[in-house]
Amino acid sequence: MNPYNCIIVDDERPALKLLSAYIAKLPHLKLIASCENAMQAIAALQTQKIDILFLDIQMPELTGLDLLKILKDPPEVVLTTAYRDFAVEGYALNATDYLVKPFSFERFTQAANKATQQINLKFPTIGNKKVIPEISTTVSEDHFYIRTNHKMQKVLFKEILYIESMREYVSVFTEKQRFVINQSMNKMQAELPANQFMRIHRSYTVNLNQIETITGNLIQIREKKIPIGASYKKQFFQKIKLL
Repeated sequence: MNPYNCIIVDDERPALKLLSAYIAKLPHLKLIASCENAMQAIAALQTQKIDILFLDIQMPELTGLDLLKILKDPPEVVLTTAYRDFAVEGYALNATDYLVKPFSFERFTQAANKATQQINLKFPTIGNKKVIPEISTTVSEDHFYIRTNHKMQKVLFKEILYIESMREYVSVFTEKQRFVINQSMNKMQAELPANQFMRIHRSYTVNLNQIETITGNLIQIREKKIPIGASYKKQFFQKIKLL
């Protein structure tokens, strides 16, 4: 069974250390990142597929609840805090569980298992793989539809920033949110207009209209720096008429 990817967000290092130790004890969990503030968490969520977010509430500048409010498609969230007063608001924001510090390993395990159960309800498993919604075959000249959360979501091609391949699925990053789809990069590429999208790396397809800068073998789209693969370099520069 593939482990569930987790990140921890807490501005106190002892709490990060404790949660890291707890996660390490559970073989079905995998720690991807330990973040000391909400901005680090946002960056981690943009670059990795995260299943569970262990989120402290009381943090400077941007609190855990503030972060939860701005996330468009958050993973399962387990709130961690020394204060019980935020429980109602946390559950109102669809938090999976609420851990009051200090909490035991047993209580942590209960919260983690509750989160994985929620994931399995959303994405059933076939064998040892989670089933992630697939892209619709309904494609128009300027958009396609992605099946997500029991609905069809319209995605305009012009709003797509880039697409990242992550083994058996792809992440589609748009101006507003991120979609995770059970789809190969080759199949995804075939759905996109060739004059607008180009594969520049084994793991990345980019919207050429969204490229902001090119520095050596790196392109930048918003805050993301994407490498140009050696086997794609000549075709890429020919495409943008820089060679």
